[in-house]
Amino acid sequence: MNLKKKLPNIRHVNISSDTSNSITRANSEKRIISENMPFDIIEAYKAARTNIMFSLNSEKGCRKVVISSATSGEGKSTTCINLAKTFAEIGVKVLILDADLRAPRVHKYMCIENEKGLSNILAGFDKLDDCIYHTEQENLDCLTSGAIPPNPVELISSDAMTELFEELEKRYDYVFIDTPPLNIVTEGLLLSKICNGIIIVTRQKYTMYKMIERAINSLKFANAKILGFILNDADDDSYIYGVYKSRNKKRNRYMRYGYYSYGYSGSYAKSSSSGNSESSSKSDKSDKHGKHSSKEKKKKPGFFKKLFKSKKDKK
Repeated sequence: MNLKKKLPNIRHVNISSDTSNSITRANSEKRIISENMPFDIIEAYKAARTNIMFSLNSEKGCRKVVISSATSGEGKSTTCINLAKTFAEIGVKVLILDADLRAPRVHKYMCIENEKGLSNILAGFDKLDDCIYHTEQENLDCLTSGAIPPNPVELISSDAMTELFEELEKRYDYVFIDTPPLNIVTEGLLLSKICNGIIIVTRQKYTMYKMIERAINSLKFANAKILGFILNDADDDSYIYGVYKSRNKKRNRYMRYGYYSYGYSGSYAKSSSSGNSESSSKSDKSDKHGKHSSKEKKKKPGFFKKLFKSKKDKK
């Protein structure tokens, strides 16, 4: 599958992603859209707003949009907040819902308390009106994640979540939902099935095609509607993603919840290493026979693959 050609694009957004674990008021203000934000970033979000509105034009009532990513560190939380703020500017009622019940970030970027939130409502401890935070911006509210529960998947897939959405549909025109990464846990997939669509956030020179393809396959299996993709840290008009960057240099916040037991990076490392060993063994065989030059290998790699395969079959 040629991802460069087939991925629908909503907009390039040149903004810092949320990879840093320590969020202060100073650096959160740099990532959240404001009057001091560069003009091209503000216009990029406005263009994304227009594209999303056209994508959901046929939907009636409250539009519920999931904002997620293939892996962590791609800027989904900041993108979710900035999209919600951009929509609130045109006079529609908007809610930011932090559905990441494992490693919540929205309350830190919004600089608000997280004592009560989504998990408290779903568990039956608090009411919706007691948990919604009304921001300084007109038409924009926020519902944080609340206390981190031991059973986030059960809460997200519960009847209480369905009832909560029914109540939110009466109050808001748009609900933007921040979820955990798609390739790590299942909450994003569960929510994408009951929402109007999902936007996948990617990051230039960070996100791998293989990770995006895995996320797309999962969403297709769940019959989710993919509205498009937003490219973070875009410094030009190309769609080329860079080489895989090691996440060992920065502490991944999902590691403390055991997310890495799903082992997406480990399995990829194994597959790539096995591929290297196979290619090296093939080159050793061709050197022993002395029949093929290095120039020929570069020109016709497919021919030699078939050749080695036929040799194995004969043996």
